[in-house]
Amino acid sequence: MLTFADIPNQSGGWLKPAELQGAVAILVEVKSFERQRPTPHGPKDSALVDISAFQTAANLDSGEPEIQQGVRVEQTVLARDLGQLVGQATVVTLAQVPSKTPGSKPAWVWRQVDRATMQKVVAYATKREAALQAAMSDAPDFD
Repeated sequence: MLTFADIPNQSGGWLKPAELQGAVAILVEVKSFERQRPTPHGPKDSALVDISAFQTAANLDSGEPEIQQGVRVEQTVLARDLGQLVGQATVVTLAQVPSKTPGSKPAWVWRQVDRATMQKVVAYATKREAALQAAMSDAPDFD
């Protein structure tokens, strides 16, 4: 008998930094980058990323992030910083800094995490990749 489930509503869309503010670590895997991608608000630099957000220290310690795949990052500073990381990953947090333009909203920026946090995220990613490789090697070969 088939088992049915809803598709999780956590993939695709655009990065909403406010929803990740305060996360203790964010693993950002950069899939692609487009300079001056057309948008309804004019051309913008755009990064396509997968995000694994560890909202709390307990999430980080247990290796249980909130995962979002296929997320567009089009905030000016955030996208620009990801442009050189296609095919790579980084571990960061999000913060706001005053805008250089008077009267503008604060700008979102990436911040590096401490070494201990980085090691926990790298351990999570290494374990995840090993599980993926094991699953792929167990998959039947149809050749």
